[in-house]
Amino acid sequence: MRGIITILLVGVSVTWATTPTDSARSMVESERNFYLAAQQKGTRAAFLDFFADDAIIFRPGPVNGKEVWRNRKIDIDLVWEPTMAAVSRSGDLGYDAGPSKWRLDKTKEEWTYANYISIWKKAKDGSWKVAVDCATENPRPDKEPGPLSLRQPSVNSNNAKPKPFSEAQREFVTAAKGDFARAVGQFSADEVRLYRDGAFPAAGKESVVQVASTKSGGLTLETMKTEVSSSVDLAYYYGKYFTDAAGKPSQGHFLQIWQTNSAGAWELVLDWQQPLPGSH
Repeated sequence: MRGIITILLVGVSVTWATTPTDSARSMVESERNFYLAAQQKGTRAAFLDFFADDAIIFRPGPVNGKEVWRNRKIDIDLVWEPTMAAVSRSGDLGYDAGPSKWRLDKTKEEWTYANYISIWKKAKDGSWKVAVDCATENPRPDKEPGPLSLRQPSVNSNNAKPKPFSEAQREFVTAAKGDFARAVGQFSADEVRLYRDGAFPAAGKESVVQVASTKSGGLTLETMKTEVSSSVDLAYYYGKYFTDAAGKPSQGHFLQIWQTNSAGAWELVLDWQQPLPGSH
């Protein structure tokens, strides 16, 4: 895990925004209210307040997040901070990410460090709710988190109608089956980020392709859910992956986030994978 008029009521942040920048800031404000609620009311109560009823977390496969947190017997001490965020032009779908750490006992300094990703969706009442939440664990950082970066949605400079996301998604899945690293290089935005357990997120196409290349070969992606913003410029999908590269079978789950660029083309901006226990 993890300016605008903002009302915090029973742990729910309700916001009104008119531009993508306003929407991004209101979403981040909801994330920060989420964190504040966790410190004041406890992590379990905060997750129940800020998760959508159908929110998904991975344990290890996708399961209902609210149900998991409702059934937790032990709370945890969880600290997180968003350092990047983006929303769709329509302001109904967005995501943020940043460093986090957690521990079971507040009296001990034994933290587990991670980086979280949260996909947020605008509810009917105007509040932001977490739709998908995942993370990767990494070593203890040796520096403080950087300032928040708000990524602006691209304006289609030639007014070309973007292809349906399903088409770009299908093309990527086909290319990844032949060579995943090459597919990432072909479809990624320059600022793409890649998340894998045991390491800090890789940022930038060159670094991301290099990390993806460490497990050469094809990757079979089986989609379980896809969602696209109403402005058709931001999308995510998650599911299962399988590979038998170099005779070493591996399987797990993945999440990808895509955005359109200034030419209206879909680009991969975030890739998260987590192997099943015992799978490499």
